[in-house]
Amino acid sequence: MTLMRRQLGILTRRYAACTAGDPLTVLLLVAQAPFIGWLCTFVWADAGRETDSLYFVMALSSVWFGCINACREVVRERAIVERERFFGLSLPAYVGSKFAVLAGIGLVQVVLMQAAIEWAMALKGPFLVQTATMFGCTLAGMGLGLFISALSKSQERAVGAIPLLILPQILFSEVTLPERYHGDTMSLLENFMPAHWGFQAIRELAAADIDWGVVAGGLLALGAQTLVLGALAVVALIPRRDV
Repeated sequence: MTLMRRQLGILTRRYAACTAGDPLTVLLLVAQAPFIGWLCTFVWADAGRETDSLYFVMALSSVWFGCINACREVVRERAIVERERFFGLSLPAYVGSKFAVLAGIGLVQVVLMQAAIEWAMALKGPFLVQTATMFGCTLAGMGLGLFISALSKSQERAVGAIPLLILPQILFSEVTLPERYHGDTMSLLENFMPAHWGFQAIRELAAADIDWGVVAGGLLALGAQTLVLGALAVVALIPRRDV
């Protein structure tokens, strides 16, 4: 455990330095957040108020940030990972270092998008709890992106898989199909979608009388999904002959 913590620190510093060495990519990732926020204010400006669909877009966009940030980060280093495993590289520490650095970028993205929407529309609900919920969506999306990246054979395949990860978030949601029309299968699949839990929590935060149990349930579900997807990313990095 001590060795893994030591490796986590070293790998996090190394990955942070590599990320800082490519400021243009970081800038492009961060810049999409206020742009999406501005698009939201543009679309909902005529309505003059928040709607459930806006809350869903906020949750879905947060998942998108995590997915797109992480989807190339493992596959492009696969050769390095396989070589360093012979020298005792801890795969949990490696995946953890990705989470540590990308989480910082994701938090900036969430705050910028939220601030852009807040500036124009004055969102209802506690700002910081709303931030935490959207950040939870980003972390779950990050786990999903890292898992796909660990499974992919090339960066192109990893990026190409992102629409296939985002589309079910939309299809299996009560925004697309009202809950009264959900069958058992639909209701089950919806529970596996990070955007669903983020939407539930953000919508509840805008209520006049907040049910904190719903908010806490959403945050716990997002945390559990992040942990499970992170663990799956680690397992996917293990060569099959070692499984």
